[in-house]
Amino acid sequence: MRIEEINFDMPINLIIAQERMPYKFSQCSFDNYMPDEEYPSQRDVKEKLEKFVYEVERFNTKKCCGGIIGKITRKRLKPKHVYIDGGFGIGKTHLLSSIGNAYPGRKIFLSFSELMYLIAYFDLLPLVEKISRFDLLLLDEFELDDPGDAMMGINFIRELSSTNTIVAATSNTTPVSLGGRKFDMLLFKERIGSLIDYFQTFAIDGKDYRIKKLTKVRHGSSKKTLMDLFKEYKTGSRDKLYVGFDDLLKKMRDVHPVRYINFNESIDAVFIENLRKFTDDELLDALRFTYLIDVLYYGSVDIFISTDIQLWDMFSDDLKDGKFRNKIMRCLSRLSEKGVFVDTNS
Repeated sequence: MRIEEINFDMPINLIIAQERMPYKFSQCSFDNYMPDEEYPSQRDVKEKLEKFVYEVERFNTKKCCGGIIGKITRKRLKPKHVYIDGGFGIGKTHLLSSIGNAYPGRKIFLSFSELMYLIAYFDLLPLVEKISRFDLLLLDEFELDDPGDAMMGINFIRELSSTNTIVAATSNTTPVSLGGRKFDMLLFKERIGSLIDYFQTFAIDGKDYRIKKLTKVRHGSSKKTLMDLFKEYKTGSRDKLYVGFDDLLKKMRDVHPVRYINFNESIDAVFIENLRKFTDDELLDALRFTYLIDVLYYGSVDIFISTDIQLWDMFSDDLKDGKFRNKIMRCLSRLSEKGVFVDTNS
């Protein structure tokens, strides 16, 4: 498949009407989540989230909803939203997906970046109305590092909290030093202000199981080219895409990011030729790329890349250390798990 053949015309309303979980996490459950016994918080949070699912289900099966008294009673019985704070690669999205897979009612799974793009597309209140049709919003990677996006997300939750929809969210904390995670939890509580009373906050510790050595090209092979790997790859129900890095960036500029999910409808694998470092004037391209990696990750799309740079060097130090740090680090973490790299310098 060529990138021109991918259909990006799926109506946006259809995208947010789907109740299914992302491909990658469709089989996640509390039973197959394996807590690291070195970090007791993992088992503790898992047990609390199992109880949360029970509370949401009980709330949505209550029949005392008629009239003013019924509405008041229902509001009083509504479970608190859940906020799960922790580092990358410790299973937060697995746990979030386990909530969705365990809950039998209407639910919708969105990444925080996807939520931002949907708000920009629909405006805040119309989107609140659409999401309020669901019992449960599963919101992955709530971002605190960009104050503008953080406040937009908080305003969205504030409006949604006046409905019957319950939110379960994970954070995108990078614990760069001892106590870093606790700082981000405090930052969340500070920014969400009076809304904190609507939330239960759970802290989860652990090591990033995805990160190996980002300074090295992983899985490299001097004997096979990217095209060799492309020809050998056997697809399943979807196709495979071969595309140059600059052609991919061009298509990403032409398509609204909300529609990137159409990649997941079309392909099992993407083969990206000649990945290079983002230049200083390609900030928007870099942010679109980090979002695309999120989308492909959720869609369980395999990623193959040829490059003559180290993965860590794809983004400038200013980006890795600035307010988009968490987007960049999440992208690198997920690429280290999903990506197969061919070093063209070999």
